[in-house]
Amino acid sequence: MAHGKVTITVDEYSSNPTQAFTHYNINQSRFQPPHVHMVDPIPYDTPKPAGHTRFVCVSDTHSRTDGIQMPYGDVLLHMGDFTELGLPSEVKKFNDWLGGLPYEFKVVIAGNHELTFDKDFMAELVKQDYYRFPSVSKLKPEDFDNVQSLLTNCVYLQDSDVTIKGFRIYGTPWSPWFNGWGFNLPRGQSLLDKWNLIPEGIDILMTHGPPLGFRDWVPKELQRVGCVELLNTVQKRVRPKLHAFGHIHEGYGIMTDGYTTFINASTCTISYQPTNPPIVFDLPNPSSS
Repeated sequence: MAHGKVTITVDEYSSNPTQAFTHYNINQSRFQPPHVHMVDPIPYDTPKPAGHTRFVCVSDTHSRTDGIQMPYGDVLLHMGDFTELGLPSEVKKFNDWLGGLPYEFKVVIAGNHELTFDKDFMAELVKQDYYRFPSVSKLKPEDFDNVQSLLTNCVYLQDSDVTIKGFRIYGTPWSPWFNGWGFNLPRGQSLLDKWNLIPEGIDILMTHGPPLGFRDWVPKELQRVGCVELLNTVQKRVRPKLHAFGHIHEGYGIMTDGYTTFINASTCTISYQPTNPPIVFDLPNPSSS
């Protein structure tokens, strides 16, 4: 791998991910086998290999956690959209659910539905005084100012990282603009500025949305919706062992590019039924340097 810092710039196809996918596939075979391929999830009863840590990945549970069968594992990763609107009552319910799970560590990021976690979004909403999200508009600032402090049963990451069992895990909630929800930014430099905060040396990257070309296909629109700059950041600069996300419910599943494993762990389907099973993934423990 090249030494020295790799700088990612805005891609010429940034604003049109479907076109970007076609271009890079034709000209660079960037999404082609043998390197890029689908991966079958490992069955829950597969014994964990010695010297490994088992991660359990879920996302987009949208306050529908009651019926989810949670498998054995060491660390839970939740890639956001754990609520419908980020209401404090929903956050408390989610936190109670987390508290009942047996994992040694639980790591959570927000998604575009956690409106109250996005301070800029809430400031705008209050200013506009319109009723797109009436139940959120009714909240007083003191109701949501410290909403993430309600998450007492997990590590909450927001453009930050934590080291757990020797693994460096970075979490970030941003995704490309889509109907003006929380943590939405325009494609291109605005999102790249957030991805540039991701340090090198990360083992596991948690984002809410997918990178281009990996579990980001929306059949109804016949479009790719992943972020080109996120893909370039992951493949050319950060190179984590695992990149886990959700957001695109239709994209549930696992792929690899031969180095990084990409997991779209959306629990809810396109019709918001929480029927996609949690995905487990074993990683060898980092050798203590």
